[in-house]
Amino acid sequence: MYERKTPLAIDCGIHLTKEVLNGKWKPALLRAISMDIKRPSEILRLFPDATRRVLNVQLKELEGHGMVNKKTYPQLPPKVEYSLTEIGWSLMPIIDAMNQWGDANRSFLETVVKNAPKITETSKSSCQIYRHLNMERKIG
Repeated sequence: MYERKTPLAIDCGIHLTKEVLNGKWKPALLRAISMDIKRPSEILRLFPDATRRVLNVQLKELEGHGMVNKKTYPQLPPKVEYSLTEIGWSLMPIIDAMNQWGDANRSFLETVVKNAPKITETSKSSCQIYRHLNMERKIG
């Protein structure tokens, strides 16, 4: 288990928010759950570049932070579904704003990211998946 080497600065809202969203997949997980993707297997299919273990760890952290609820149904095999809590829903405008800002500054950010060391492109980004899901919602 990870042990923090330096204490968390809780005097600043930015640090607190960053602590909750700290993790490669957490904002994307919250967004997926907000779009009614509840089952771990569905979430795993959305993010093929993420391992099951990493997603489970980050979902557990989000649950520990009170952002998501985990409901386990008493059946065989066990069925698990995630949903956003009220405080989790309150994060969605922030995540949506981050997404809009990234889209609005795409050309600049792509240049910066491509020139940065140790950053690679993935096969299918979560944003491509969101756009696909949003299109399905608008059509359906």
